[in-house]
Amino acid sequence: MQNRRQFIRQVATAAGGLMLFPLVTSCGPSRPVSVYNQIPFTRPPDWDPIAFNRKRGNAGAIPESYLDDINGPDGETKHLGKHLPYIPGVDTSRMPNRYLPLMWGDPDKGYVRHPNAVPNESNNHEGHWFNWIRIRKATNFWGNTAESTYAGWPVAKPPSTGKFAPFEGNDVTDDKGKNTIYLALLPSDVKKGDTIRIWGHCLTHGEYIDFLTL
Repeated sequence: MQNRRQFIRQVATAAGGLMLFPLVTSCGPSRPVSVYNQIPFTRPPDWDPIAFNRKRGNAGAIPESYLDDINGPDGETKHLGKHLPYIPGVDTSRMPNRYLPLMWGDPDKGYVRHPNAVPNESNNHEGHWFNWIRIRKATNFWGNTAESTYAGWPVAKPPSTGKFAPFEGNDVTDDKGKNTIYLALLPSDVKKGDTIRIWGHCLTHGEYIDFLTL
């Protein structure tokens, strides 16, 4: 009997090249997966992060318990926009080299700022922060992806590769954690003026993707 690897190789050869197999997710068989893994490498000309993340969220990237919120009348400003990254206006000279300061929910766009919280009964004991961020140069060519991990908040405990910093003052927990800057690693091939793709995972509310230009 052929093993799985031999079977896949033969089918791919017969099909004339590359085949893409859908990833198995934990969202259950009732959730469609047609757009779950369709993530653009470059920013499309008609890029709409709200529409993209809503569609992808309904396909499995956002927990079912949050779908009524993202699809509701306040879905754009209070829920989807709250999870989109932006670069805050801070003195970058005080930031570690090769780290990008990020916050979530740009108030200049009318979005609610993202809070951060430790586990408790109000957030299902999971905590509420981004536990990983992946940054890649927005190119169709080969490029590095830098992943930053955050094992805990308000302190990114080992083996975290990301860091936290306060937007103002000295305490990231101020204003219900909205004072938190995420310091995320930049890939080695990224420089000022480049457009990057940012893919982050909120412990409570799932995955979100957007593009920013440095």
